[in-house]
Order: sequence, then C-alpha cells, then structure tokens
Amino acid sequence: MKSAYLVLGIPGNASPEDVETAFRSASELFHAQRLASEPGAVDKFNEIKNAYAVLRDAESRAAHDRKLAAAPRARPAQRVEVVYQEESAAKHLLKWGLILVALLFVAGFYVNYRNAEAKKAQALLELAEKQKAEREADEKKKQDEKMDAERAQAKAKQEADDRRFAMESQMAAQRATSDRIRSEQIALEQQRMAAAEQQRQEQAARLEQQRAAAEARMRLEQDKRRIRDACFQLYRRYDC
Repeated sequence: MKSAYLVLGIPGNASPEDVETAFRSASELFHAQRLASEPGAVDKFNEIKNAYAVLRDAESRAAHDRKLAAAPRARPAQRVEVVYQEESAAKHLLKWGLILVALLFVAGFYVNYRNAEAKKAQALLELAEKQKAEREADEKKKQDEKMDAERAQAKAKQEADDRRFAMESQMAAQRATSDRIRSEQIALEQQRMAAAEQQRQEQAARLEQQRAAAEARMRLEQDKRRIRDACFQLYRRYDC
C-alpha cells in the first residue's frame, strides 16, 4: 500500500495546515501547460489529489493510518538462482528486435494515451473556464436585470408620486375655488340681507312717519272739532 504522506512529501505527524500547504505547492507545480505537455503529469497530479482527499478528512486519514499500521513489512527478497541457457546470436537478435518493436509500440501507445489524457485535461480546464465565464455572465445578467427592475420600480414610484402630487394640487385648487365661491356667496347673501334689513328699516321708518302724520292729522281734526263744538256751545256757531 502506497502512503499518502509519501505522495505529498510530508511526515506522518503532519498537521492539517501542513497538508494544505503541501497540496497547494504541488498544485502550483502541476499547471495546465505541464499537464498538457508532460507525460505522466496527469497521473501524478491525480495521485496527489487522491492523497490530499485522504489526508484532509480526519476519518479517512485515521483509516489510512490504520491500513498503513496493519500492512505487512517488506520481506527481504529471496535469492533466486537462474540458469541461463546459451542462445544463438540470431535468436538473441530476433528476441531483442521483437522486444524493441514491442517497446516502440507500447511507447507509441503510451504517448498517444498521454496526449489524449492531456487533451482531456485541457478540455476539462477549458470547459471549467467556459462554465465559469457563463456563470459570471449569468450573474452579471441577473444583476443587470435586478438593477433594471429597481430603476423601473423607482421610476414607477416617482410617476405615481407625481400623479398623486398633481391630483392633490388639483384638489387643493378646486377646494380653494369652492371656498372662494362659497365665501363670495356668503358675502353676497350678507349684502342682500343687509340691503333687505335696510329696506325694512326704511319702510318701517316711512310707515312710522306716515302713522305719526296720520295721528297728527287726527289730533288736528279732533282739535278742530272740539273748537267747533266749543264755538257752537258758546256762540251757537261753528266758525267763531
């Protein structure tokens, strides 16, 4: 079993901060260009990520430590004696030729596989960048829509306030006009009442004058009649 501590290059008693620092340092070394160009870089970086995933979690780290403690110690290799049988030069060259061809085939296959893995990693990075750009564009779009909605709401509120102010101003003007008309009507009514009262008083004064004149005439007539009666009684005549 391969130790995750050896993969990250840290001791077995490393703190969580040491694990984070080691992983950040390794991540900086395995950048996108290196992953795309260097054979084996993707596998190495995946191995580092797996080791970091094991050591960053306390439970998985404890389980890893238990597995390391339970793993058997490496035993010394037993000595094996091999008896080589001499081969002819032609068979020897043919064997090494086949081995070389197989190695070239395997190397070509490995290079193609590494290139495909590197391209896949590059595609994943490009996809992540694209998704990040799309998320940022969506977020910006949402913020713009929110700002537009807030501006529209503020504009609608301002228009409503303007309409309410105009309506209140119009109603105030109408009330002022109604109050002025009512005041004018009250003043006219008071003027009419004053004129009627003055006419009544003048008519009463005229009637009083006419009554006084009539009473004066009646007293005058009564005085004349008494005088005639007195003349008649004294002189037996009415025109004395």
